[in-house]
Amino acid sequence: MYRKKTLTLAVTAFTGLNAPNLNAKTHPDRVDVLEARVYELEAKLEKALDALATATSKQAAATPAPAQEIKKIDQKVKLIERKLEVDKEVSDGKWAKLPKVEVGGQGLKVESQDGDFSLSVRGTVQQDSDFFIDDNNGNPANTNGDDLNNNFYMRRVRPTFTGTVWKYVDWRIMPDFAMGTTRLFDAYADLRYFRAASLAAGKFKAPVSLERLQSASALTFTERGFPTQLAPNHDIGFMLHGEFDRPGGPETPRSYNLYQFPEFFAYQVGIFDGTVNNGNIDSANNDSKQLEARIFAHPFQSSGFEAVEGLGFGIAGSWGHPNDASTPTYATPGQQTMFRYASAARIDGTQYRVYPQMYWNWGPFGLIGEYAVSQQRVANQTVTNGQVGPRTKNTSQIIENDYAWNITASYVLTGEDNVFQGQGIRPRHAFNPFEGNWGAFQIAARWSDISFSDNVFTNVAKAGSKTPVYAYADPRQAVQNATNWSLGVNWWLNQNVKLMADYSQTSFQGGAGVYNAKGQLTNEVADRETEKAFISRVQVSF
Repeated sequence: MYRKKTLTLAVTAFTGLNAPNLNAKTHPDRVDVLEARVYELEAKLEKALDALATATSKQAAATPAPAQEIKKIDQKVKLIERKLEVDKEVSDGKWAKLPKVEVGGQGLKVESQDGDFSLSVRGTVQQDSDFFIDDNNGNPANTNGDDLNNNFYMRRVRPTFTGTVWKYVDWRIMPDFAMGTTRLFDAYADLRYFRAASLAAGKFKAPVSLERLQSASALTFTERGFPTQLAPNHDIGFMLHGEFDRPGGPETPRSYNLYQFPEFFAYQVGIFDGTVNNGNIDSANNDSKQLEARIFAHPFQSSGFEAVEGLGFGIAGSWGHPNDASTPTYATPGQQTMFRYASAARIDGTQYRVYPQMYWNWGPFGLIGEYAVSQQRVANQTVTNGQVGPRTKNTSQIIENDYAWNITASYVLTGEDNVFQGQGIRPRHAFNPFEGNWGAFQIAARWSDISFSDNVFTNVAKAGSKTPVYAYADPRQAVQNATNWSLGVNWWLNQNVKLMADYSQTSFQGGAGVYNAKGQLTNEVADRETEKAFISRVQVSF
């Protein structure tokens, strides 16, 4: 009778436990609750069994143990334990499917657990200030662009969206909202199934000018050198490209950029709609297409010769046959138009470009060099036999040869490595005046020059005519040559924030007209006033 009563009390103690709260908000919480209840259940069961064993030992005549009740309790414990296991498996499975999210200096990145799908959101904001010095010389007889406005303006406002689908297909979309306009600069897909032969399609930077391929956030000066203006900017088409590692050397990690730096050897070749010099095409206006190609190498990469491991050089070019394409304009470092064609001039006929190029980074030292040759056929279909008239097939044409070169040297005073690609220099210590950290400082110098063919300024008026007829470009409005030298200081507060200050001075040959006492424009050609500009920039790039 005593044994039966004790067992009844033990069962009552066990079955009287509160049921686990299985309605917890999260799976981890449910697992914790169930584990706590199982531990409590096991402790009370053990206590009840100990009491039962003590009671039975006191009885002289042992009676059979309540096996049926104990078996029920044991089954209930096992049932709860299995439920715990199932809940944990479900919880772990759901957590394993959640994407990895990372927010930092490289923007926002969301990536699937297996890495086959990803989305990155980044952006660049640049606010520039131009201040012109000695631009008011008080000489109304010289149309040199006097009284230039000092401006604050948004140079670039670019959100960038990149990603990967199914592991091997990369994509990128980059609009720009600066200068009061909305433009689409990049929109392409890149099929990277084979590193040695990938295929890109869409709109992206043309593979011609080296400095043009450098990211806008990593530029040494606020504006690129003159050679970039003789190259196409962003173009639309298909491009086959590939990268190769040094034989026997370490494998270069896969890059999600269309143009990888540094690579041992790389090539790009593509067919594009074709854009004029300094052009950013949005749609083609004729049937002709343009071939663009480039090869580039870092021959001493991983060679053990540290001084030249960061040396890269190559050559690029293009060939096409534009048909009645609009003519480009060219600008000074202060973003003032220095060359424009006659309104009726068109690029019409064979056009080619040749671009030898190099850069060299050695520790804090950096050097970029580029030379550009651009030949194009220029036509004016409203000029016939030296007379301005209606459009006709009897077109006045010339072959124009333009040249430009640039050499830029820089040095990081705080000792960080100079870089060509990416966001730019990474300070060892981010700016924090409370801890005595000041970021990284870089100084730079540049010399750049551009020249236009003499025949583009040909006067096609009939002999003896007192009024000149410039079919292609008026030397009183377009310069024949521009030479620029610049000095710059860049302060990288951290890898995302950069302050830039440049002094740029550009001298010109031609490009200005002279007025007589009656205010009439004469035939005399003068040199445009030297541009002296102080340019600053505040940049945030992430």
